[in-house]
Amino acid sequence: MINRRRFLKAGLAAGLTVGAYSSGLVKASAAEKKADVFVIESKDTEKSIRALMNKLGGMSAFVKKGDTVLLKPNMAWSRAPEYAANTNPDVVAAVVKLCLEAGAGKVQVTDNSCNSMKSVYSISGIAEAAANAGAEVFYPRRQHYEKMRINGDFVDEWEVMKPVIEADVLINIPIAKQHGSSRITAGMKNWLGAVGGNRGFMHQDIHRCIADLAAFFKPDLTIIDCTRVLMQGGPTGGDLDDVRRLDMVMASLDPVALDAVTAKLLGAKPEDIDFLRYATKKGLGTMNLDEININQEKV
Repeated sequence: MINRRRFLKAGLAAGLTVGAYSSGLVKASAAEKKADVFVIESKDTEKSIRALMNKLGGMSAFVKKGDTVLLKPNMAWSRAPEYAANTNPDVVAAVVKLCLEAGAGKVQVTDNSCNSMKSVYSISGIAEAAANAGAEVFYPRRQHYEKMRINGDFVDEWEVMKPVIEADVLINIPIAKQHGSSRITAGMKNWLGAVGGNRGFMHQDIHRCIADLAAFFKPDLTIIDCTRVLMQGGPTGGDLDDVRRLDMVMASLDPVALDAVTAKLLGAKPEDIDFLRYATKKGLGTMNLDEININQEKV
């Protein structure tokens, strides 16, 4: 079994100093020790990603010279970008560029798609955009998986994508969308694309599964794509009337807080989403909107 080479960058969260912004999502508070969620709005996607990372101290706060970085977008469905079923390829490309500028030795992009991988990687536009930005894009194959101990409440042991665990830096880049089973797709739900095996079994208790996988993977950073948001018809989409253009990206070091803010954005109450409650009980972050500072800016 693989030993995890990645480690959480100790003290990064404690070292951040931010100012509170008033937000249209939730009123920000100046109280101390609250989770910070950063929201940047711009029609220029690369500009928004750069501004977002500046709020977090720059990509160099996460990526060091020579690091292998793995980016995990939501690349599950054979849908073009305008349908908002997958992460916007421009968002992925912008993150690739920043990682390489910070000195990354290698940037990998992958996902265990639900539809045919060849179709998804092509139609989503992510593979081409990421490769053009300098990333190594690959289909996960049998040799990429290894059974690992998850030690969750529902998932005990499962096949995990080894490159995700072996990377020096792990960045989660999901899209925000409505989901028929889990209510929303955001950061934590995205980890179902980092495992193999019979994922249909996980839907028997999808909310506990999401919390279990979130506790196992623990990304260094989560960036949520809200440039286009699928408000209904998720996770696959297919009707442009269900898509809302927001031109926003969000990030946080607290994955639970980030998903809670995403839930609010999608018109759901965080307390009504079971996996947020389970993740909070596991100590992965806070789902209480009163304990979250939302720092929102238009650039």
